[in-house]
Order: sequence, then structure tokens, then C-alpha cells
Amino acid sequence: MAKYERPEYKVILSQPPFELRQYEEFVIVEYNNEADPEIVNGFGTLFRYISSENKEKQKISMTVPVIQEIEGNQMKMAFVVPKDYWENVPKPDSKWLSVKKFESGLFAVINYNGRSNKNKEKIMKKELSQWVDSKAYKVVANYMLAFYNPPFTPPMFRQNEIMVRIEK
Repeated sequence: MAKYERPEYKVILSQPPFELRQYEEFVIVEYNNEADPEIVNGFGTLFRYISSENKEKQKISMTVPVIQEIEGNQMKMAFVVPKDYWENVPKPDSKWLSVKKFESGLFAVINYNGRSNKNKEKIMKKELSQWVDSKAYKVVANYMLAFYNPPFTPPMFRQNEIMVRIEK
């Protein structure tokens, strides 16, 4: 897992499976297509982008995690841009992709392994929400799913997280 670049953060509190993290700002390329609310084409579009389907025809290294966010009835998916590209991010060819800053901030996170699915995500989100409440924090954004492994990784070796921006 360490072979892939990931966003920088500092662990403020660790109570497995929960963590409180202070993330530094980083850059993402986000897939958002209202005609594809379940992001069926999200991963493929992002993969083609990093495989050189961008204005500069540049191949970009894979990073982790791949982030999914639910906003209303619409899902979004994002790729974390490697730090070396932050000053000059290759422009996407796809109209469904945009370059954005992921603002620094405090996040509550729950880790879980295995194959992720709607039921497991619902349970993990509820546990995270209860933990956040118990620490007297307030959720200030949408919950996000973070996936750390390629699709071919056996389920027992998969690492997943649900994270949410919080404040006191």
C-alpha cells in the first residue's frame, strides 16, 4: 500500500477503528456527471485521465484513495493528484472531470476491511456518526467513501474508510 502516494494528514486521536485527522490541502480531479448519478462511468473516466487522456497527453501516477461523495441523489468520484503536479495539473479532456482543491481541515474517519457495499457503508456511517457525537464534534459536510485498493484486490485485503469533515 505504501507504494501509492496519499494525501498528507496528522492523526490527532486514534481509537481504532476511528481516527481524528487533520488533513493538509491537496488537489483532486473530480468526476461529476448528472446523467450518471451512480458513477457507473466514474472510475473508467478517471483511469483514462491518468492514463494520458488529458490535454497534455501526460500519464499520471496512481494515488490513493479514490474518493466517492454523495451529494443529494448524485454521487461524485475523485482521484487525488500527485503532489508533483499540483502547480500544473493536466487539464481533463472529459467535460465530466474538473480540477479542484480539497481544502485542509479536521476529519473523523472509520476504517473497515473487506468488500464495501451499501449495507456495510450504512452501518459504518452510523458508527462514525455516533463516535463524532460522543466527541462533541459537528459534521459540516457530506460523508465520503475512501477506497485504497485496485479492483482486483481480494476482499480480505481491501482497506476502506468513511470520512467526514467536522468541527467543534
